[in-house]
Amino acid sequence: MMSRTQLLRGLWEPAIHSYQLKSTETIPGLWRRLVLIAFISALVFGVSAYFGIGSEYISKKMTDLSKEEYEMHKAFYVVGQMLWGIVYATCILFIPAILFWALTDLEMYKLITIQFMVLAVLLIEKAVMIPINLAGGLAGTSSPFSLGVMGQYLTGNDIVVYFLAAITLFKIWTVFIQFKYLSVLSDRGPKLLLAAVIAMNLSFWFMSALMSYIQLEKLI
Repeated sequence: MMSRTQLLRGLWEPAIHSYQLKSTETIPGLWRRLVLIAFISALVFGVSAYFGIGSEYISKKMTDLSKEEYEMHKAFYVVGQMLWGIVYATCILFIPAILFWALTDLEMYKLITIQFMVLAVLLIEKAVMIPINLAGGLAGTSSPFSLGVMGQYLTGNDIVVYFLAAITLFKIWTVFIQFKYLSVLSDRGPKLLLAAVIAMNLSFWFMSALMSYIQLEKLI
């Protein structure tokens, strides 16, 4: 059976699309779509950087730099974020797919297809946060979609706050996508799959929190 990556249907009708993916033998144009979504990731990261989101370290140097030097630093930051967008997309697409492949022995292209949908959700989240950040001037730990706000009231520990901020409604959605598709595609028990999905995502969220904390330390 031949099938195409139907992103919207895959996100909104996972129960149906997962069974279609299970019987799919190949996905024409998958690699072309992966290149396209990597380009979109670079674009989203670049737009976010262009508006200065996450560039606090540059703002701190504004008074010490000439206008030309400041614009040069900003340009480097935008280009760097675009490159990071490609790296980010590549990591989201392939690292979980490799881990799930080791656990389930499913075909890699099916696992990459799952991660394609995961990456789409994460890029939607980042795109949605751009106007919210610009309108409200919110820090990364104050996203209305995350537990970061609650964490700021519960503790003064920066790592804990950043960890809770990494847990958002969009990321919980990606956990559901991964578990739903794996539970249909794989013969492994649902408890094992759920534990593996949660453990992997918790690890990623902790790493994200640690990276944010390290960047905070550099700014202080």
